[in-house]
Amino acid sequence: MTNLSREAALSVARAALPSFGIGADASVDFVKRRENVVFRVADARSSYALRVHRHGHRSNAEVRTENAYMLALREAGVRVSEVVPAANGELFAVVADGQGRNHQVDVQRWVEDSAPLGDAIEAWTGTEQLETGAFEKLGDFCARFHLVSRELGAVPGYARPAWDADGLVGQAPLWGDPRRLAEMEDDRAVIGEAMDGIRRTLKNLGTGPDVYGVIHSDFTPENILLARGELTLIDFDDFGEGWWLFDLATVLFWYHRHPRAQEYRNALLAGYERHLVIPEQARTALDALILARGLTYLGWAAERPEDETSAFLRAEVLPVVLELCREFTSNPTTPEGDPLPDRDRLLLARRAETIGPYSPLFYDRPRHFVAGEGVWLTDADGHRYLDAYNNVPQVGHANPRVADAVWARMRTYNVHTRYLSEPVVEYAEQLLATFDAPLDRVYFTNSGSEANELALRIARHRTNRSGIMVTDHSYHGNTITLAALTTGLPVSEPFGEHVRAISIPDLDDPRSTDPDRRLETAFAEIDAAIASLEQAGHGIAALLIEPAFTTEGLPRLPEGYLAGLVERVHAAGGLVISDEVQVGLGRLGDVWWGHQATGINPDLVTLGKPLGNGYPLGGVVTSNAILEDFSSANLYFNTFAGTPAAAAAGHTVLNEIRDRDLISRTGDLGRHVAERLDALVAGHRHAAAAKGRGLFFGLALVDEHGQPDGALAKRIVEALLREHILISRIGPHENVLKIRPPLVIEKVELDRVIDALDSALVAETHSLAGRA
Repeated sequence: MTNLSREAALSVARAALPSFGIGADASVDFVKRRENVVFRVADARSSYALRVHRHGHRSNAEVRTENAYMLALREAGVRVSEVVPAANGELFAVVADGQGRNHQVDVQRWVEDSAPLGDAIEAWTGTEQLETGAFEKLGDFCARFHLVSRELGAVPGYARPAWDADGLVGQAPLWGDPRRLAEMEDDRAVIGEAMDGIRRTLKNLGTGPDVYGVIHSDFTPENILLARGELTLIDFDDFGEGWWLFDLATVLFWYHRHPRAQEYRNALLAGYERHLVIPEQARTALDALILARGLTYLGWAAERPEDETSAFLRAEVLPVVLELCREFTSNPTTPEGDPLPDRDRLLLARRAETIGPYSPLFYDRPRHFVAGEGVWLTDADGHRYLDAYNNVPQVGHANPRVADAVWARMRTYNVHTRYLSEPVVEYAEQLLATFDAPLDRVYFTNSGSEANELALRIARHRTNRSGIMVTDHSYHGNTITLAALTTGLPVSEPFGEHVRAISIPDLDDPRSTDPDRRLETAFAEIDAAIASLEQAGHGIAALLIEPAFTTEGLPRLPEGYLAGLVERVHAAGGLVISDEVQVGLGRLGDVWWGHQATGINPDLVTLGKPLGNGYPLGGVVTSNAILEDFSSANLYFNTFAGTPAAAAAGHTVLNEIRDRDLISRTGDLGRHVAERLDALVAGHRHAAAAKGRGLFFGLALVDEHGQPDGALAKRIVEALLREHILISRIGPHENVLKIRPPLVIEKVELDRVIDALDSALVAETHSLAGRA
């Protein structure tokens, strides 16, 4: 709801008139008051719709984008409201109210002799008597609008939130959380389960240009005006990127209870397909989009409990949407069409009611595993899956040697590091022997998150500075400190004002320029980030990076980039933290640690995940000088990480790696994989580049235009799942396949993965192998 009274809004509206060349004697009549306040303004020349935006609801860039997009659409022949620029050429004016708050005000030409095509309430109650021809015309109009929108794309300076899976049914939907409107816990749970199902459907649909682009996103009967037999689309307040069919879903939601609902639906789709063919996968997702639209209205009402429209939504729409949610979740299906068994459906419901609906699950149909051995996992139905993804069991699932060692210690004693205990010292000696000087001291932790948190604390103490540098698509853990510097996952914490993010140059990027130029540009960005931290009074305490940049998509770096990055940080007085939770412990082959493989000299190395092969264990490895400086001033101990059981797990993992010669073996297998991936790149036009090293590898996938194709990567992941092979995807565009098996995988098993990739690329791109 707007935060202006009608009277205050009227005052702002009158004050804005001169900005648009409208005389002060113009009539100003109230039209509506919701998010914004709209007036009809009339002078001797024309009539206008003047809108006073809610304070703080939209940024200036978002308001400018809205009006610029309407101008572009109208110039391209789409009948939308005619924007009236301000006298200074800007597309809106900023006017202060009586309390000193600034409000954006914009003006559009009034659509004369018009009336809304329909009424949402009458549509909902089934009393509206439109003929099917009106829906054919509406579908035709929507398709023509989308055709132009596809050509326009995002106009220069585009700034609007997206109606993507997160915007519709994520943790913080754009219009509010619909669960808050439900009073009963069971109702909240079923809404949450439906949101999860919709999110999986939409993630599977992907965001390729044939299904996703810039849409109106509020294509309601009231926002389509009929004047002299022509339709005009108004109210772009909520437009943004989303699925094309979401505009049709908005219409269909309001009419889905109408006695002629199926006729209207068929007519709407037929009119649309006069111009645009709806992909079958998108048509299948239409009901999920209709339900998603209903849930957005519940979220809107939950955020505005005092609004009269919210009362209607609570009383009339909530019960119907709840029933739709129950129908949607009662028979969740996979892309193959098989329903989840009752066992798994009930387990999903119990999971949502205990650990909540937001804990992510892999794949469109969650897999329920009950056993593992080596590189194989067995599901609840007895099917075996080749695990080419999980690095926590570095030396294999259910490794008996590790399990027996932990069991033996647990059966003996398990004290922490405040007692003198030989097992932890033996493990520390063995672990440190894998590092090069001067890295000769270790702090033990319970996880990689805790290790990174401790490393940052040490860096701040050592440098007496607070500034941190990370990359612009990274994840290093889930503590509050690390959330404030996370750039690769959604978090609610604001990005730290003491943090600067840099982009990592990738020579495989289709937009890549000359390597020397890329290097020069990248170094300039690093220098600017350091200078910015110094100017802000933070200085640089630490650079926190993963040396292979796996979350960033395994980029192929220009020669000298890493060395130059480290050199600049050290020259500015900062420390370098190498996060080796994913790429350490032999993962990259030939050497023990990622920084050794990539040739950098960090001041601190953080460890986690695979260190205990599933037993929670992490660590920070550093030099004696840094340990002496920090620990002489800070008492640090850890109750669980330094126990004999933890030490037994870590010690045995190291022994397994040595005894089975897994490091050199990983190097050899990685070279074999690289040859096979290069052959795939040569043979498939959608495979742009082989990525990675050792047993952390993948493929960068692109569309017909050479642009990153996350939707294709998603389909490949699901295709391999159908072949009982587990992989995932990474990168800013999620278009890089992520393959990272336990180190005990055999060559024949790796070949099985590559063969499946080859077949999936042919099947999912509907083309024969061979580059165009």
